[in-house]
Amino acid sequence: MNDLANLIEAAKRGDLAAVAAMLERDASLIHQRDSLGATVLHYAAFAGHRSLVEALVRQGAEVNAIDGECGATPAGWAIEYLRELGGLLAMEIDDLAFAIERGHVEWVKRFLARLPALRRARDKQGNSFQLLAQQSGNPEIARLFASTAS
Repeated sequence: MNDLANLIEAAKRGDLAAVAAMLERDASLIHQRDSLGATVLHYAAFAGHRSLVEALVRQGAEVNAIDGECGATPAGWAIEYLRELGGLLAMEIDDLAFAIERGHVEWVKRFLARLPALRRARDKQGNSFQLLAQQSGNPEIARLFASTAS
């Protein structure tokens, strides 16, 4: 295994001491990318190792580095496991509610295509998006949610 692969494995484990020792030997590793275009910070963030993420950023890791596979930053990797479970950001929920309220059909379509979990989400007041779509008075938006159970 090469130095970058060893560093990534230590980051996945959250081994702050091992990461620090490897970066002390070769500080350039912090900016190197693997075959996915990901940095060690991507892996530390994905694994949820907050103290390691903070240490890497303090040492100069690029917090907004974009990987070559998905075009995602370390922040994107940090929420990926929740995305797989249907997790959403509050701003995504708010933005869909806003698009429905304003009757922006194309934006509603875009949100649903990009984030299918929004179909099952609820707004801040606990209303299903199916209900909001029906109440919007826009038949095209209502149809986008017609097959969604409340």
